[in-house]
Amino acid sequence: MKKVIYGLLFVLAAIFTSCEEELPKANFDLYELKSLEASAGDMNATLTWEDYENAHPSEYLITWVTGSTDAASGEMTVEADKKSIAIDNLENDVTYTFSVQPRYIAGLASKTTIDCTPKNARYPVTDFSATAGDERVRLTWKKPASERYTAYQITVNPGGKVVTLEDTALESYIMEGLTNGQEYTFSMVVPYPTGNSVVQEVKATPGQVSPILAGNELVLWETETFKWNDMYFMSGEVESVSWNFGDGTTSMEQSPKHAFSAIGNYTVTVTVSYAGGSTESGTMEVTVGDYKWSSIDLNFNGLTGYVKTSNPVFSLDGKTMYVPTSTPNVGGHLFAIDVASGEFKWVYNLTEITNGGGALVGPDDVIYQCVMNTKIDNVHAIRPNGSKKWSRKLAEGGIGALPALSADGVLYCLTNTATTLYALNAETGAVLWSKAVAGATVGSAVTVDKSGNVYVGTNIGIYSFDSSGNQRWTSKTVNVTEQGAFAWGDNRLYATLKGSAGLIGVNMETGATELEYAVTASKASDSYFPIVDKEGTVYFSVKNAKTICAIKSNGEVKWVKTDFGYGFIYNGAVLSTDGIIYMGSQAGGKVIGMSTVDGTVVKEYDGGKVQAAAIIGPDKRLYCGTIGSNNIGSIKAFNINKTLEPDSWSVRGGDLQGTNRQK
Repeated sequence: MKKVIYGLLFVLAAIFTSCEEELPKANFDLYELKSLEASAGDMNATLTWEDYENAHPSEYLITWVTGSTDAASGEMTVEADKKSIAIDNLENDVTYTFSVQPRYIAGLASKTTIDCTPKNARYPVTDFSATAGDERVRLTWKKPASERYTAYQITVNPGGKVVTLEDTALESYIMEGLTNGQEYTFSMVVPYPTGNSVVQEVKATPGQVSPILAGNELVLWETETFKWNDMYFMSGEVESVSWNFGDGTTSMEQSPKHAFSAIGNYTVTVTVSYAGGSTESGTMEVTVGDYKWSSIDLNFNGLTGYVKTSNPVFSLDGKTMYVPTSTPNVGGHLFAIDVASGEFKWVYNLTEITNGGGALVGPDDVIYQCVMNTKIDNVHAIRPNGSKKWSRKLAEGGIGALPALSADGVLYCLTNTATTLYALNAETGAVLWSKAVAGATVGSAVTVDKSGNVYVGTNIGIYSFDSSGNQRWTSKTVNVTEQGAFAWGDNRLYATLKGSAGLIGVNMETGATELEYAVTASKASDSYFPIVDKEGTVYFSVKNAKTICAIKSNGEVKWVKTDFGYGFIYNGAVLSTDGIIYMGSQAGGKVIGMSTVDGTVVKEYDGGKVQAAAIIGPDKRLYCGTIGSNNIGSIKAFNINKTLEPDSWSVRGGDLQGTNRQK
């Protein structure tokens, strides 16, 4: 009887198992998956799974469904030895629910599910641009961030021409055979195995192009950068370039800077040498005219000013001149003037007087300007377009000393009341550190040496600090002239002093006094703005005494000119390459040129009332700011056909940018 019962149970179990095989429902006594992962692709998804250690399925049933009526569901089976499968022909941006069930002899295990959303990975090119040439256009782009694309395809309209580029490393292509004056649209797609990327389009109109990129109407000594046009020279890889400017000068630079010394018409020729030895030349005609201006009134859109103590400075390319003004009851403004045309580019309203507080031009052409006020932002960083980059209020007083800029981008400013040296990050204006000079009530001058050490002049002495603000030394008691400036000569720092004290030279390492010269002229008062020639002789003016002094580095008097018809108040000299120092005068309305040999006046110009330092621009002209009347000063320009002496401290501030930094 027992044998009959056991037999019936076996038959029933077999029938039940057979029914289970016909229905895709789980047997919860069987191993499901240990893990399931899904990664989205472009119109596909890849499933990867792992079994438990004791699971031995015969295959896997995979199904997928979506909540979208437009996207199809599906199923498939996978052999037991596979643990990963890519499912293709899916819809992008649709979320799929994938299920994987191991199948055993005894049936299907439970489902393990996961969601995944395929995404379009057919990336287009980026930065697609077109540059027009003569009957051609250069197309440039950046490659897609993918390794799956197979080519580039460009369609040109009008015309419908299709160009397929199979070199996927390309990032430029020159489209030839176009019609000048016709606007073209260039459409690019990137083919992928799953289809094309979205279309990127640019437009360009080819036309005749010059072989040389530069201005063709210049004025005397106007510096221009000449560039060869790669849309003209397209016959191969350019290996070298040579230039002939038509005035007897040549260059082998890629993009030389050049200025013409005489009025006239010049044919500039550029010759490129291609890899392989062939050459090609092109020319352009340049017309050089006379200077367009000699005097500009500082009056622009109702903003006016006159120049006192501060000399103009220049942008790095020499094309823009920045003029700080110092007009009581009107306020100081910073005027930006186009050097060639004499036109105002912009005026930055500072609202308060600047006196000796700037300006200074940094290596990124940002202008730094300080003002004599304790209640407003008194340090300003101004972009080359005239907009404010940043401004900062330094609490300890207005600033009358020309700031200094170190080679590593630290701006040093010296305040007056409770005299304090500030180190600012020139990029942001953030205060890096500050150092008060105990007992000083006037901050007169600041400069920085090649090693980053800082030197400040005050009414009680000269002090030196390292780049972290630690004091290195202090000089003997001297009273450095307010709104003054230092000068460098070899390893010596020079400062002009108040009263008849004249000049002091101190050792930059120790602060020890190495030179002293007291002014003996009648009515001697404060001395101003020393400069140094390449022989080490120091030149400076003496207020009220109508005196200019030339003192050798050993302390000997080279010459002193006194009571000779020109009055000097806040006047500073500038040295040219031919050994002439130029200086404006407060009385007499003259700008003079004096021989450095003996002080003889060799040139004289009508200059108006000058109470500031002079400067020589890269265009070989001398510039002076004037006081003028009705609070309207001017900038005067004089054609001297010489440049600034480059091998010495030949101008207030040390260079054309007024960095006040040792070279």
